[in-house]
Amino acid sequence: MKDSGIPWIGEIPEHWTLRRVKFIFTESKDKSVLGKEMPLSLGKETGIIPSSEKKNKTMESASFVGCKIVNKGDIVFNRFKARLFAISDYEGVVSSDYAVYKCKDSADPRYIVTLFGTQMYRTAFDRKASGVGDGFSRLYTDDLFSFYAIFPPLEEQQAIVAYIDEKLQKIDQYMSDLQREIDYLKEFKQRLISDAVTGQLCVTKQ
Repeated sequence: MKDSGIPWIGEIPEHWTLRRVKFIFTESKDKSVLGKEMPLSLGKETGIIPSSEKKNKTMESASFVGCKIVNKGDIVFNRFKARLFAISDYEGVVSSDYAVYKCKDSADPRYIVTLFGTQMYRTAFDRKASGVGDGFSRLYTDDLFSFYAIFPPLEEQQAIVAYIDEKLQKIDQYMSDLQREIDYLKEFKQRLISDAVTGQLCVTKQ
């Protein structure tokens, strides 16, 4: 390990580097001309999805002319308080409140999005954001580009993402199995109560 030189990052593996975000991302500023592209939304649990699939639809507009174009594989960033990053699996548009970035070849977008989703980076982004009032502070592109990202070699970035995906799949399966058990116990609890109070279950005083 070696000292990164940035107090809030601390130590990193000796063969890793720090790279300015402006050398990792390029910002895409293409905008819709006709406004006929599919509107997209970004949520913490859902990632990037068509706005039509969102439960609470907030991106309602008579026209999407001038909205930012998103291509598959682009990184969409919510610059407001949520500071959410997600990789799009869709072609469409997002409002001007979002920023759209493309990763350069030396970076795996899945690694960068995961890195920026850590509490360490989210806290640093919050400190850098500018604006007035809770929920209205923004992290502008120039501010984001001034940050340093922890940057392993590309092969290690891919290995890290694969490792996390494998572990999370197992955790999700454990949670799913546990939820089924919880649901069964809840059903058993209600059936027990119902059978006892309706005389279906013989209860004798000891």
